[in-house]
Amino acid sequence: HAPHSRVHKLISFILNWLYGTEVALKPFPRSYRVGSEVLGNAPLTDADIRRTAERALLWIKRSGILLQDGAHGAREGLGTEVYYTGHQRVSRYLRADCIGELAFPFWLHYLLTGDEGSKRTSEHLTSYVFDHYVNREQGPLFGMMRWTDQAWGVCYQDDVARAILPQLFRCFYERTDSRLNECEDVLQFLVRTTGTDGTRPFRTDNNKLTAEELERLRTTPGNLPSAHYNAYYYAALCIAYRLTGRTEYRRTAIKGLTTIMSTYPNTKREHSQTQELCRLIMPLSWLYAVTGDELHLQWLYRVARDLQKYAHPSGAYLEWDDGYTASMRHKAGAGESSLLCRNGDPVADLLYSNNWLTIGWMQAYLITGDSWFKQRWTETARFMVGAQIISDNPLIDGAWARAFDVERNEVFGSPADAGWGPWAIESGWTVAEITSGLFMGLLESKLKPLHWAERFSSSPSS
Repeated sequence: HAPHSRVHKLISFILNWLYGTEVALKPFPRSYRVGSEVLGNAPLTDADIRRTAERALLWIKRSGILLQDGAHGAREGLGTEVYYTGHQRVSRYLRADCIGELAFPFWLHYLLTGDEGSKRTSEHLTSYVFDHYVNREQGPLFGMMRWTDQAWGVCYQDDVARAILPQLFRCFYERTDSRLNECEDVLQFLVRTTGTDGTRPFRTDNNKLTAEELERLRTTPGNLPSAHYNAYYYAALCIAYRLTGRTEYRRTAIKGLTTIMSTYPNTKREHSQTQELCRLIMPLSWLYAVTGDELHLQWLYRVARDLQKYAHPSGAYLEWDDGYTASMRHKAGAGESSLLCRNGDPVADLLYSNNWLTIGWMQAYLITGDSWFKQRWTETARFMVGAQIISDNPLIDGAWARAFDVERNEVFGSPADAGWGPWAIESGWTVAEITSGLFMGLLESKLKPLHWAERFSSSPSS
């Protein structure tokens, strides 16, 4: 039940009306609590962060999300619907992005602990993505990564990027070329279907990709200056450039992020302005990493400092949208909708906004060396430790839900959103991304020297 106090008040009101007298209603049990109730005001420690991240890995295993230790992939997560029986719908889609993202925290856990089981799970998940979702038929669609097991001809570039980024990071940190050529195949298809302004349309569908359409995509502007749809694609290109030296990757990333920043802050928004800013931190960090251009560093600081306007003492960033221009502001029940009712509402989005920041802030710190970014990571990490669900129910214990009410300290959902309700939990976008960033911070001493060795090298590693 949420919000808990209001539900209690409502039931009391109904019973008082039915009986015509004041009814003493005992407190009814809560199905969950959150990490902040355990942490309290105590200083955040590495042990707190590690315990939180490892509990998230347990959720992935115990909830039924992970299939055959990753050898059969992983499910998308928990759907919106909670039925009258109390059971919640499990989304059984096998999405390439979620499966690829889930490989990341298991691999980072292996780096931190040497746990061979985590390494094996990560390798299973990575193999499932590359072995089942990449088009291997020779021709113009070679390398296209499919979206889900049921949307075989659909390609979203930012979802694709997040599916392969864990392997690109692994290549970078382990100095290996494992499956790097397959990452290149995937990126080459995306580059071939990217517009002259460096942006790609929000998705492509194979049944529409005629020779004429492929030529049009390549020779005209994509006209989509949206971090939601393109930013992580550019991050993948930058890391791939660092690994391979292929200048077309660097050139496309520069062109695309320049297009986005030329419209900033009025980018094309899906859910909120907060979402766009959160999503730009990591890609802009890597743009600076591969160019060393002072302008690109200024872009990173501009976005990061602008984001502070929406900072809350809890460590979260609240949903905000100047001019209310985000496209996903639908009528109640009309489908997927923004969480935003009014700017300044105490709502933290953990599906589209805050979830990107544990990785984003840490990568910004590792690349620039600026402790200001490390402090932002610490604040975000504290919020994530505090917002993690603790429950006797293994379906939700150790996860983070769709959104969080930072004043009531409860799971939050918008009544307008029929797509992602309060108890929707995305295995990749939310749990994997947050957990990966937490582990990344714990691995700072191992990872930072690798960034700085690259920074002062004369050419990209191969």
